[in-house]
Amino acid sequence: APMGAGLLDADDQDLVRATLRDWDGSHPPLTPDPFPDRRERPGARLALLAALAPYRITDADVAAWRRPEHTDHCLVHLVAYGAFAAVDRIETALTAPAASPTTRETS
Repeated sequence: APMGAGLLDADDQDLVRATLRDWDGSHPPLTPDPFPDRRERPGARLALLAALAPYRITDADVAAWRRPEHTDHCLVHLVAYGAFAAVDRIETALTAPAASPTTRETS
């Protein structure tokens, strides 16, 4: 899965990380489409769809990302990267220490 990140340029990697960092755990809305445009950022779109809404990956999403250098093997790495990035985000949220309530001093 980490190899999938290497299939994205630095801007797309940053977008995936920032989106997952800010994700509240809810399902993304259907409209407006919150994912990057498949014509402009097909790799980031696929990684984020795999992370947050894998049931919404379409043939058009895969076709937009396809290039001669992107084999089926690369596709598996990219989708795995997105899925594992989401798992890492969830694990971080679940294992983060709970904020302790502040005590108010009385004077």
